[in-house]
Amino acid sequence: MKKLVLIDGHALVHRAFHALPPTLSSPKGVPTNAVFGFTAVLLKMIKDIKPDYIAATFDLAAPTFRHEEFAEYKAHREKAPDELHAQTPLIKEILMAFGIPIYEKPGFEADDLIGSLAERSKEDKDIQTIIMTGDLDTLQLVDGDKVVVFTLRKGVTDTVIYDENEVFKRYGLKPEQLNDFKGLKGDPSDNIPGVPGVGEKTAAALIQKFKTLEFLYEEISNLETLISKQSQNTNLKKNKIQIKPPLSEKLIQKLLENKDMAFFSKKLATIIRDVDIDFSLDKADWLKNLNRTEIEKLFKELGLYSLIKRLDEISIFSQGQMVLPETVKTETSAGVKELRKKKDVAGAFNEIKEAREFSFNLSSEFFDFCVEKRCFSAVWPMIVEDKDLFKTAKDIFEGDGVFKIGHDLKGSAKLLLSFGIELGRAGFDTKLAAYLLNSDRKDYSLEKIYFDEFQESISQNTREVPVFVGKLKERQSERLKKEKLEWLFENIEAPTARILAEMELRGILIDSKAIARLSKLVAVEISGLEKDIYKLAGTEFNINSPKQLKEVLFGPAPTGLNLKGKVRKTAKGALSTAAGELEKLVDEHPVIEKILRYREVQKLKTTYIDPFPSLISKTTGRLHTTFNQTGTTTGRLASQDPNLQNIPIRTELGQEFRKAFIASPGYKLVSFDYSQLELRIAAHISQDEKMMAAFRRGEDIHTRTAAEIFGVKPEMVDKNMRRDAKVMNFGILYGMGILGFQRASGVSRERAREFIDKYLKEFSGIARYMDDMKMKARKDGYVSTVFGRRRWFPEIRSSMPQIVSQAERMAINMPIQGTAADLVKLAMIKAFEYTHNSGKQDKVFLLLQVHDELLFEVKENSVKNIADKIKDIMENVYKLDVPLVVDVKSGHNWAEMDELKI
Repeated sequence: MKKLVLIDGHALVHRAFHALPPTLSSPKGVPTNAVFGFTAVLLKMIKDIKPDYIAATFDLAAPTFRHEEFAEYKAHREKAPDELHAQTPLIKEILMAFGIPIYEKPGFEADDLIGSLAERSKEDKDIQTIIMTGDLDTLQLVDGDKVVVFTLRKGVTDTVIYDENEVFKRYGLKPEQLNDFKGLKGDPSDNIPGVPGVGEKTAAALIQKFKTLEFLYEEISNLETLISKQSQNTNLKKNKIQIKPPLSEKLIQKLLENKDMAFFSKKLATIIRDVDIDFSLDKADWLKNLNRTEIEKLFKELGLYSLIKRLDEISIFSQGQMVLPETVKTETSAGVKELRKKKDVAGAFNEIKEAREFSFNLSSEFFDFCVEKRCFSAVWPMIVEDKDLFKTAKDIFEGDGVFKIGHDLKGSAKLLLSFGIELGRAGFDTKLAAYLLNSDRKDYSLEKIYFDEFQESISQNTREVPVFVGKLKERQSERLKKEKLEWLFENIEAPTARILAEMELRGILIDSKAIARLSKLVAVEISGLEKDIYKLAGTEFNINSPKQLKEVLFGPAPTGLNLKGKVRKTAKGALSTAAGELEKLVDEHPVIEKILRYREVQKLKTTYIDPFPSLISKTTGRLHTTFNQTGTTTGRLASQDPNLQNIPIRTELGQEFRKAFIASPGYKLVSFDYSQLELRIAAHISQDEKMMAAFRRGEDIHTRTAAEIFGVKPEMVDKNMRRDAKVMNFGILYGMGILGFQRASGVSRERAREFIDKYLKEFSGIARYMDDMKMKARKDGYVSTVFGRRRWFPEIRSSMPQIVSQAERMAINMPIQGTAADLVKLAMIKAFEYTHNSGKQDKVFLLLQVHDELLFEVKENSVKNIADKIKDIMENVYKLDVPLVVDVKSGHNWAEMDELKI
C-alpha cells in the first residue's frame, strides 16, 4: 500500500515555534526556531514513514466560514508574533525545494483541506493517508488503517501515530465521536464554547454511553417528558424516575439550557470533507520534483547545518531515488597507492623531504599521506617496527623543515608522543583554523567543515582524508590571512595543541584511597541530610524532583510547608526551586539550608566522586582528562572526562576532593594563578583611568571600587560594601543589568539601579567600552580580543529584543574573556618553551589549566628556582597598561598548598 502524507502546515509551524528557543537564528539574524523544528519533523517523518506522496496545507489570513458564523471563533488568541510570521515563507520555500505542493483556499482552514483530501484518498484502495500535524484536531478523520495521524507528543522529536486504537486509548471514544465530544466539552484553544460546566470526563462518559449528541438529547428529551408527566400524576410520584449516571438532574438542566450551543459547537469542531481542490497524486509525487541542491542551499543560508547531515541519514536520499547536483562529489579522484614494502615507504618518505610539505591522517593502524598530488597509505606498525623507517618518520614529524597539514593535530601529536615522537611546530590544523574562523560552530568534524567550505560531501574512505585536508588548508589559509588571524593561529592556537597533547598523556596522579574515603563520607552525609529533610518537611519525597520539592515547600498545609518568600517563577509559571531562589528562603525555614547542602553534596558525588574511579588509568594511576580547544566561543579551554573546570573551589567538600589530586613521589604540585586577570584586562582595554590607577598602585580593586561608589575613603569600606563592589566588578564584564545585580546583591531594584548608574559614572571608561563594543558588533558583525580573535554576532541584528540584549552582553564580555584565554595560552607556551629549551623536561610538567590557573608538577629540589622563572614568564608574557600579578603556591596535593614567597 502506497503512502500519502498530508501536512497540516499551520499547526506544525506554531508547534515548532513554541517548542524551540527563540535564540535560534540564521547568520543574518532571522529567527529560525520554527523553520528548524518544522523541517526536523518533516525529515523524521520521511525517514520513519518513507512516503510516496506528500502535500501540504496552510491557513490563509482571511476569515473562514466559521468566523462568519461565530464571531468569537479563535477570537481570544493573541496575534502571532512577527518572528513566527517571518518564518512561514521560509518554510514554504523549503517545502517547494522538497517538491511538496502547497494547498490553501479562502474561507477554509488547513484542516478542512486535509479532511477533503483524506476523504478523496479513501477511494483508492492502494493508498494509506497519514496526516502530519502539530495538534489533535484531525483525530476525527482517523479511519481504520486507511487514515491515521502522525503528530507530536513533546518537543519536535517525540512523535506518535494515532490509529483507531490509539484514539480510543486516549479518549475512550471512536474518532467519529470526537465532534460530539467537543460539542459538549468545547475547545478552549479555538474558543468553541460547548456546554458550560461540562468537562472532559463528563463529556467522554456521556458520549461513551449515548454514542452521539443526537442520541444523548433524544434520551434527555424522553426523560424530560417522563419527569413532566410524573409531576402531574400523583400515582407516578410514588415511583420516582431513577436518573442513572453519568446523567443527573443538574446536568440534564445544563444540557437542556445549552442544547443549541452544544450542536453549534459540534458544527464548529467538525472538519469539512468536501472542499473542491485541484489535487492529483501526480502533483504530490514529491520525489520527482525534489531538488537537493536547493534544499542544501536553503539550509546553509539559514544556518541549519545539522539538518544537512540528517539528509544523508535518510535512506530515500541515499538510494539513488534523487539526483545529486553536479557540485556534490561522493568520491575523490585521488588514487591512493598502498605501500607494503620498505623500499616503497622509504621512497615516499623521500618525496616528503623533497617537497617539504605533506597532508596526512594518522591512526594506530595506518599512516595515510599526500605529497603534492600523489597519495599513499602505509601500515603504521610496520614503520614503527623498522628502525630505519621509524627514524625517517621521526625526523619528518619533528623537524620544522617539513610542513605538516592535518585535521585535529592534537590527536596526532598525542599518538606520536606515545611512540616517542614530538610533533614539530611547522604545520597547519584545519580543525583549529575552522575554529578561529567561526567559534560558534557546534560541529568541527572534517566532513562538516569541508561541506560548508565547498558544498561538497567527502568520501567515506579514511585513506583519502589527506586529499580533503590539503584542499581545505588552501582555502582556510586565504581566509585566515584576509581576516588577520594568521598570527593568532601560528603563535597561540597551533602551539597550544601540541602542549595539550603532552598534558593529556602525562595526566595527574590521583589518590584512589582518598576518593574511596570521600565517597563513603559523602554517602553517610547524604543519608543524614535526607533524614533531616524528611523530618523537617514532615514527609518523604524525591528531593531531586523540582516538582515534588515545589509541592513540599510551597504547597498548602498539611502536605506542604506553605512558604511565602519572594522567589521568581519559571518560564511555565511555576515557582522556581533553583539554588539562587532557595537561598532567599534560608530564614523562612530550616529545611532550606539542608536542601542546599544536600544539592551541593549530591552534585559533587554524582558528577565527580562516583565516576572518578572509572576515569583513572589502571596502568598509570593517573587521571587523563581531555582538553577541548574548540569547545568555547571565547577561546577558553574546556575539559571532559572529567570536566575539571567546574570542580568546586571554595566549598569544604570541593577542597576535600582536591586533596585527591597529588604530586608524584619526589615532586610537588605548584600552582600559578593570575590575580584578577579579567579585571586587569578590562582596565587595559577600556583605558579607565581610575581602574588602571588602582591596579598600578597595587590596591585591592574591590575596595577601591566601593570607595568610589559610596564616596568614602578605602579604610572606611566595610565587607558589605566590598561585596557589592565585587559583584559589580565581575558582573559588569558579563553585561549584568539591574535585575542581575539585584539578585546577586539582595538590594532593592531602585538601589540596584542607583548602584549601576553610580558605577558607570565613576568608571566612565568601562561605560564607554560597553557602548563601543555594542556599536562595533552592530557595525562590523563581530568583536575581537587584543590578539585579534574574533567572535561573530549575527543575532545582534535580530528583530527580537531579548536576543539582541543577549548578543550585546556577550559582545561586552568576549574581548575581555577572550583576551584572558589568549594570555593564559601564551603563558603556557612560553613556560613550555622554557622547560624544554633549558633541559628541564624531567623536572617540570604542566598538568592542568583551569581558568586562569596553571598547575605544574615540579621536582622537589627545583621548586624555588623553577617557580621563580615561571612566575616571571607569566607576569611578563605580554605588556598591558596595568601589571599582571601571579600568585604562586605549592604542596603535595591540590588543596593543601602554601604560598611561595618569590
